[in-house]
Amino acid sequence: LLAFTFVYTLLSVGAVRDRMKMALTQTEGTTPVSPTLIELMKEKAWIESRVKMASDDSIGLSIDLESHVIQLELKGVVVMTSKIKDYSTSGFFKRMDANVYFNMFGSPLTIQQFESSIAKNPFKVVQAPKSNAEYEAIPLVDPLKQDSLPKENIFWTVKLDREFELNIQGIDSISESKSDYKLGEGFAFKRDLKNIMSSFKEIIRLKNPHYTPEILILIPENEAKAILRALPVKASVTIRI
Repeated sequence: LLAFTFVYTLLSVGAVRDRMKMALTQTEGTTPVSPTLIELMKEKAWIESRVKMASDDSIGLSIDLESHVIQLELKGVVVMTSKIKDYSTSGFFKRMDANVYFNMFGSPLTIQQFESSIAKNPFKVVQAPKSNAEYEAIPLVDPLKQDSLPKENIFWTVKLDREFELNIQGIDSISESKSDYKLGEGFAFKRDLKNIMSSFKEIIRLKNPHYTPEILILIPENEAKAILRALPVKASVTIRI
């Protein structure tokens, strides 16, 4: 077990290094930027990506982790704002130099794939009765009966076109979010288990596992659901870390 843990750690570190090497390769030929100017580069990336997204005709998502705000925007106009309760980012993002950061966030990202614990478009087709007999056969619904909607665990993740994932969890309190991570429960556990099993298969072959940097954001449940259902399938996303 100790030997396996050592190999797992070694190969996992190697996977992170490989991911950073790939990011650095994509910025070859650019003029090096002093580490003291990285905050200015972040601001430049944020402004330019927002301007480019504003030229699009569909709804986009802007995420400002510095200000703890996530917004739906249409042509530069904010149509919905949600306050971020908490967030975490993979260490990869903390190791980026100014050029890698600008290459990653200097233009809008594009959503490639959605996965979620709830239906993104929960439309229900209802067929009207064809006759009075069919209408009268429909059971009456007691308007005074309390609606008993099941408790939903709101969690969704999107794969972005620059090889990292954005995860949104709907919570109403930080303590509640921690209780949602019970072993074997929920969409997040199944997703993480799938990633672990995929990494395990690579490790037993003594290969570096595939490393995907992640951003996890916690916002109120109703707002997490509303944003998920408002976003187009290939929506643009701008991010400031």
